[in-house]
Amino acid sequence: MKLRLVGWSFHGTPVELRDRLSLGETAQLELADRLRTRHGVRELVILSTCNRFELYCAGSERSSGVLLKTLVEDFGEPQLAATAYHLEDYEAVRHLFRVTSSLDSMVLGEPQISGQVKDAYRFYAEVGWTGKLLNPIFNKAFRAAKRVRSETGIASNAVSISYVAIQLARQIFEDLSGLSVLVVGAGEMAELVLKYLVRNGLRRLMVVNRTFANAVRLAECYGGAAIQFHELESYLADADIVITSTGATEPIINVPTVQNCLRNRRGRQMFFIDIAVPRDVHPGVHDLPGAYCYDIDDLQNVVSVNQEERLQQAEEAQQLLEEELVQVRHWFQELSVVPAIRGLRESFEQTAATEVQRFLKRTKPNAAEAEEVQRMVRRILNKLLHAPSHTLRKFSGRDDQPLLLEFLHELHDLSTAPAAAEPIRKQHLSLVKG
Repeated sequence: MKLRLVGWSFHGTPVELRDRLSLGETAQLELADRLRTRHGVRELVILSTCNRFELYCAGSERSSGVLLKTLVEDFGEPQLAATAYHLEDYEAVRHLFRVTSSLDSMVLGEPQISGQVKDAYRFYAEVGWTGKLLNPIFNKAFRAAKRVRSETGIASNAVSISYVAIQLARQIFEDLSGLSVLVVGAGEMAELVLKYLVRNGLRRLMVVNRTFANAVRLAECYGGAAIQFHELESYLADADIVITSTGATEPIINVPTVQNCLRNRRGRQMFFIDIAVPRDVHPGVHDLPGAYCYDIDDLQNVVSVNQEERLQQAEEAQQLLEEELVQVRHWFQELSVVPAIRGLRESFEQTAATEVQRFLKRTKPNAAEAEEVQRMVRRILNKLLHAPSHTLRKFSGRDDQPLLLEFLHELHDLSTAPAAAEPIRKQHLSLVKG
C-alpha cells in the first residue's frame, strides 16, 4: 500500500488560490468519501491551515497525478494544477516530518503547526480514516517534532504569524500605544495577536466575535472591550488597525463598508492585517485611498528578517530529522517486499490446503487426528517460508531487489496465485469424523 501526498502551500500558491482550498470538517469528510468511491482510498488525513492544504492518503492504486486531477476538478479552479506538489512514500513522509517540525513554515520554529497537524490526525483517526499506514507515520512525525523542539534552539523565542502581523503594524505606525485596534475573531490566532499588542504597550483594544462570550473572555483577559458581531460596522471606523482571523468562508469586511469608515475618519488612515484563509477582508479594500490591507502572503516580507537568525537551528533540526527518517526508509523498504511475502504464503497455503483436503477426504480421520494433521502442515509451512521471508526482508532496499522479486514471481507463478487463501485450520471440518 503506497502513501501519497497532494498539496498546496504558501511556497507556490498565492492566497487568492488558497482561498479556494479552505474546507470545513463536513466538506472534508464529503471529499474523503468521494475519493474512496472513485479511487479506492482507504486511509486519509487532510491538513488545512491558513498556509497549506495537504491530503495524505493510502490504499488507492491511482497515481498521485490522478488524485491531483480529481482535486483540481473538485475545487473548480484549473490554476491549482500548476502550483500543486505531489509526493509518494518516503518523500511524502519526509515532507510531513518537515511540516510537523515547523521547518516548512512561513516562520521557522512557529509553534502552531505541530498542534494543527495533531488536531487533523486525531480528527481523522476518530472517524476511522486512519489505519496501519497513516497511524505509525503520523506518530513518527510527532516524535520527530518533539525531538526538534527539545534538542535544537529553533523553537526558542519562536514567533507566530500573529507576532509577524504585529511587527508589520509597527513598521507602518512605529508607536502603537496611541492607536485603537479592533481584533475580529477569538480563536488561538486572535489571542496571540492580543498578547503581542499588549506587550507593545497598546491598551485601546476591541474584540469582536460571532460568539459574544468568547469575545468577552478575551477582552477581559487583555483589558479590552467586547463588541457584538452585529455591531462590527458601527465600531470599525473607530479602529486604526483591524486584525482579522476568523473561519468565515466569505469576506466579512467589504469595500463599501470601508469606504464609509474612511469618510467618517476624515483622512485618518486604516490598516488591515488579514491573517485568515479564506480572507476576511475583500481584496478591493487595498485599492481604496487611505486604506492599507495586508494578507498572510504579505507577511513573508517581515518573516525574511527573522528567518536568517534561525537558519543554523534549521540545519541542526534537519540533521535530526534525517536520523529519524533512516528508520522510516528501512520501514518503507521492508513494506515494498510485503506483497511478495504475502503472495508466497498464499501460494503455499493454497497448495497445502488442496492436499490436506484430498488427504482428509481419503482417510476420513476423527476430529483430533484431523486437527493434528492441520497443525503439522502449518508448522511445515512456517518453517518453509521463514528463510525466503527473511531473505526478502534482507534484500529490501538493495539495487537487485526488483530482480529478486521478479524471479520469485516467475518461480512460484505469484501473478496467478489466489488473492487470498483460506487458512487451513478453517477448512474441511465437514470431512472429519465426529
